[in-house]
Amino acid sequence: MLASIPKLSPTILTNQRHRPWKRNGFGTAFKRAKISAGMNDRDLHFHDLRQITCATKLYIAGLSIRVIAEILAWSEDQVERIICRYVSRNAATKAAIRQLNEAGKGT
Repeated sequence: MLASIPKLSPTILTNQRHRPWKRNGFGTAFKRAKISAGMNDRDLHFHDLRQITCATKLYIAGLSIRVIAEILAWSEDQVERIICRYVSRNAATKAAIRQLNEAGKGT
């Protein structure tokens, strides 16, 4: 992918003037993206995206809401909101079927 990007600087992450980002460059870019997405009023940080990805992958892998909440030190309500927002209905249904099948094996 990097090979297909025009080489405007020896540095990968550059500002609009094709100069390397300063120390707070990524934070500024993330804030602009939040504003563009209409999410500037939310207390959202870049590292939150990793936790959201982790929660959704754990759920699709078959872990329960409670277990995911304990792993991420979140409330079960927080995990449920994340799952409802970011996991497709199809993936959520498959995960639920897998969990029901696993529960049925134990009886």
